[in-house]
Amino acid sequence: MPTSTRQFNIELYREHLDEASFLFQQRLAYLHDPEVNWPDLANWEARFETHIDALVVGDDLALDVCRRGAAEGDAGEKHAALLVFCRQRSKDEAFAMLEALDPGDEAIVRAVSHALRSEGPAGWRDDLVKMFESDRAHLTHVLAHVIGYRRLSCEEQLLHKLAAKPQFGTAEIAWALGRVGTRKSIPALWMLLDSDHEPTIDAAAIALLRLGDERVVERAMQEAPDRAWARRALGVGGGPKAVRLLLDILKTDALDANGVLALGMLGDLAAVIPLVDLLEDDTVGASAAVALNTITGAGRYGRTFVPDTFDADELSDEEREAYERDGTVPTRQGEPYGNWERGPARDQAGWRKWLDENKQNFRRGYRWRMGRLYGPSALYECLCCSTSPYAIRAASYEELVVRYAMDVPFEVELPVKHQSRFLQQIAQWGAAKDAQSTPGHWYFATQRRS
Repeated sequence: MPTSTRQFNIELYREHLDEASFLFQQRLAYLHDPEVNWPDLANWEARFETHIDALVVGDDLALDVCRRGAAEGDAGEKHAALLVFCRQRSKDEAFAMLEALDPGDEAIVRAVSHALRSEGPAGWRDDLVKMFESDRAHLTHVLAHVIGYRRLSCEEQLLHKLAAKPQFGTAEIAWALGRVGTRKSIPALWMLLDSDHEPTIDAAAIALLRLGDERVVERAMQEAPDRAWARRALGVGGGPKAVRLLLDILKTDALDANGVLALGMLGDLAAVIPLVDLLEDDTVGASAAVALNTITGAGRYGRTFVPDTFDADELSDEEREAYERDGTVPTRQGEPYGNWERGPARDQAGWRKWLDENKQNFRRGYRWRMGRLYGPSALYECLCCSTSPYAIRAASYEELVVRYAMDVPFEVELPVKHQSRFLQQIAQWGAAKDAQSTPGHWYFATQRRS
């Protein structure tokens, strides 16, 4: 190949790798962006696939570019390179990359885990499990995540690794046990609730709820005034007492987004007016609006001005006086400091008007989700709703497992096309499950609770 052509191709493959890196990291950011509807991620995923395909079908030069990206690139480049290795069944290249992984670089760990869990060939399963069982401590968190995500039957291996108290990966092991474990895992997970690592406690609590251990709810009730993990757990598995406790917490200094969103998930109408009262709170107002939409299904969205920070010393005397007097945001060339962002409506008057006009559609004494009596189909609707934010969708999936024992292996981080396929299965499952439960009532592990 002439040198000029060779160099052109190298630059072309580098560009594909750079674009794939950008699109991967952009998708991760948009996954949690309240202004981006989750189905819209399909466009970014399609663009990303175009660049990966170009690298997969490329010649040896493309593979050389990927090797360099795997060794020297940023998180996104490593993600793209590993995907290419997986699709080309280049196990030696992929495993060499894993061996060289820096376990302390969270961005790279996440990128490698995402690639391996979605594209790791089925033929590599035994080798990956052996690698997890080995003394490669720097890979524990990556491989535990892959095991849980792919639903590999590795409960014994996970428990053995957990007993060894690994330096990395305790939270990921707990998360994985919640997906592939049985009640045999409950004692080990219960011990993790005494950890001083919040992500580990959070993962262990949800895992225990998924495995049907209702004692976690009582533990969370005790710790909810002080611990964020407990408030999140109550949103997924709590009962009527949790509503009353969280409403009391709203009146204290412990008020935070976790408690507010939990009230939205619990769906008790007693929380609606307190949530409306919080809409203009700078800290939790946005979460209160999400919670209200989650309960009522109102779909009230609007544009909210979010002011930027600015240096008061740069203001004119007139601007500074207006700002100090009544909070008037200064402008530059007629535009205020800040941006308009789309999100759940936070206007109290508008919400009160909507509630007054729609109060006949609700009855006290029942749970509500998306304006429907709470149940499997209502949770399914919440998963499908394009404007449901990441936190609510993730919790809704956990609720389906915790309260109704759903066995569809869904994850809200799946590519949109895969989510759509699993959502069809959830719709069929939910329709059948609705006939076996009473909408609007409290359930845990398929059993009705008072």
